[in-house]
Amino acid sequence: MKAKFEQGNIKGISVCVPNKCINIDDCLDNIFHNNEKMLKRMKKISGLQTRFIANDDISTTDLAYEASLNVFKMLDFDKNELDMVIFITQTPDFFMPSCANYLHKRLKLNTKTIAFDVNQACCGYLYGLFLAFSFCKNENIKNILLICGDTLSKTINPLNMNLAPIFGDGVSATLIKNEKNISFFELFSDGNGYDRLIIPNKAFSKLDQNKTNNKEIFQIDEYRTLENLYMDGTEIFNQALNLESQGVKNMLEICNKNKDDIDYFLFHQSNKFLVDSLINDLKLDENKTPNFLMEKYANLSACSIPALLCEMQKNNFNAILSAFGAGYAYGSAYIEFDKNFKTDTISIYKGEKNDK
Repeated sequence: MKAKFEQGNIKGISVCVPNKCINIDDCLDNIFHNNEKMLKRMKKISGLQTRFIANDDISTTDLAYEASLNVFKMLDFDKNELDMVIFITQTPDFFMPSCANYLHKRLKLNTKTIAFDVNQACCGYLYGLFLAFSFCKNENIKNILLICGDTLSKTINPLNMNLAPIFGDGVSATLIKNEKNISFFELFSDGNGYDRLIIPNKAFSKLDQNKTNNKEIFQIDEYRTLENLYMDGTEIFNQALNLESQGVKNMLEICNKNKDDIDYFLFHQSNKFLVDSLINDLKLDENKTPNFLMEKYANLSACSIPALLCEMQKNNFNAILSAFGAGYAYGSAYIEFDKNFKTDTISIYKGEKNDK
């Protein structure tokens, strides 16, 4: 699906991560079983060093609540002016009600502010912006709060050598105003990849061998059950490389610009080697393609692009955003950030519980 929007302006972003920080070097014994070669290989390929993990008493909505307060404060925004909350996550606090409605209560929003969840992973920020900008075609909608993020560490055995070090937890809050601004999107879905990144048996259906030809999913051991996340890493890497590369080429044509016209190319930060490969494949300027988030925060799922924007601390620029994730859902977007765009430094969760 292609789209052009003339309304929808990102005013500011804040990101909150949990307060438990794990350094991969400290995992040599318990996760890598003193295999230094494996540890070094993981660090080199993925770019990993530290990640922030949510304990059992910290939820996705906890992080969203603090990120929301931070973005309101940074922008001096009156929360009573919100018309909508869109909450993008695959790790909800509850199956019912939605995280958006729970956040609505905790922020003490008024009843004219509607709220709903969207189940998306790594491409969630692009899907969320697409939805928000679509709603901006309604002149009665002035302000939208877009929440994106997960606590994916809760879906993985902490001793799983292949997956535990890769994923960190974090949630972003983005305030979008119904103001004039040009953006372009091209989004895709390919359900044929649904079983390449999946938590088979955690919800109300159980995956069995009649529903998938991917028998590897059922190869469980002491470090992964069918209630844990499964990822076909090689297939995900190859698909992301091919489809994100083509997506950026397409987006340059759609927005009628060449690479020199683009200030930044912002890829979902899932793997340092993957982003390096995209840079090489597209012959991009490394100075225009930041690729450092994995070292500090690991893979933040839908929160990775907003976290990258917070780390950059820039304004008055344009960018092509690109992401690929579970489902498969993937795509790219051309976004303009004006001189008044603000980002907060990424905050560490303070554990404010008195709102509940």
